[in-house]
Amino acid sequence: MASLAERAHAAAVFIRHNSAVSPHGRYRGEEHARTAVRLAAALGLGLDQITTAPDWLRRRTTPGEPVLATATCPDTGEQFVFLARQPLYDDEPFELLGLCPECSGTVPVAEIRHLADLGTHLATGPTPRGDGPIPETFADDPGHTSTCRFGEDA
Repeated sequence: MASLAERAHAAAVFIRHNSAVSPHGRYRGEEHARTAVRLAAALGLGLDQITTAPDWLRRRTTPGEPVLATATCPDTGEQFVFLARQPLYDDEPFELLGLCPECSGTVPVAEIRHLADLGTHLATGPTPRGDGPIPETFADDPGHTSTCRFGEDA
């Protein structure tokens, strides 16, 4: 296992490199790279198990456009998709994306700050129709279909 200093250096190199080669430009590239580093650290994964992409559905024209980050389990290959709604702010939680129980649209189903939050969500299953904590952004998320009533009532 690499030392803390070696891992910190690798993270810095990863951010610099991805900022420079990003097809989305230097600043968006840095946001994607920092999102990947932050999610990898939160979940205890390697950077090679995190991929990022722009979130065209929730896109804004302001700095800090949302970033989708996909974490792949190295043991099972299972993937989890997270939304960094405000990638400029390191203290904002990731939002785990999942299916809306009403419309099956891809929407935020849990706020994830660390591995234990993901574990709690996986242990309790998807939020049943408003009986548990859901992210504040759930109701207004554009991932709901136009006919979804669940998002409007949440």
